[in-house]
Amino acid sequence: MGGQNGNGSKPRHKPRVKGSWSRGPELQERDVEILRWIARHGVVTPSLVARRFFWRPEREAYSEWAVRRRLGALSRLGLIVRDYNPFSARELQAKREEVIRVSREGARIADVGLQPAPLVISELRHTLGLVRLCESLLVNNPTAELVTEREIRAQRYRELHNGDREVSTGRAPDALLRIPTGTSSGRRVAIIAVELDLSRKDARAMERMIRDYDREDVDRVWWFVAPDRLQRTREFVKEMHHESRVQVFKWPA
Repeated sequence: MGGQNGNGSKPRHKPRVKGSWSRGPELQERDVEILRWIARHGVVTPSLVARRFFWRPEREAYSEWAVRRRLGALSRLGLIVRDYNPFSARELQAKREEVIRVSREGARIADVGLQPAPLVISELRHTLGLVRLCESLLVNNPTAELVTEREIRAQRYRELHNGDREVSTGRAPDALLRIPTGTSSGRRVAIIAVELDLSRKDARAMERMIRDYDREDVDRVWWFVAPDRLQRTREFVKEMHHESRVQVFKWPA
């Protein structure tokens, strides 16, 4: 499906729909939450939105009708852009769906300090995989706070612009998890760097990545790799004597 309202402008005509939408859809509180979530991740799919906002635990499923209705409203209001997804279901390790981003007006309403994400086809598989991974990690770590890749890069850009960071310092992870640990009297926050590695890396690139994290203020690195690379990556980390700090997991988990 081609993008629509990509310039963030409102549609010329409000939709003529029966019921509560007869004068056009209205923005709801949950809609703003959805826009913020999409803006933070950049590019998502309808099913990812559904799992995050319309999941029904008692049925272990989400309401497809509800997510279609709300995304339809956001589209009619010119707050999201819907694009064709060129990848097959097998390549995405999920069903094939359109991809969704916020428009300029959607980013303004989201107000999270991020511009609309560009659609970069060469990065799409990694981008969608990372959203799935982050949401899964949050389910397994319900007290954690997530900082997305877009938020990390925006913060580092500001630090570089203000002279608070050197260009060659460390590595920007794919995401950060801040997980409270300890008791109420001795509570601290563990900072976990998340890496999703879907492409094969040679030994030099793997070593550089691990060394770069030595210059980052993180407690651990969770490194997710394809099943056929799991054992070799773990052996490489052990050879570098970083197994206590860099933990390697299978993707998809």
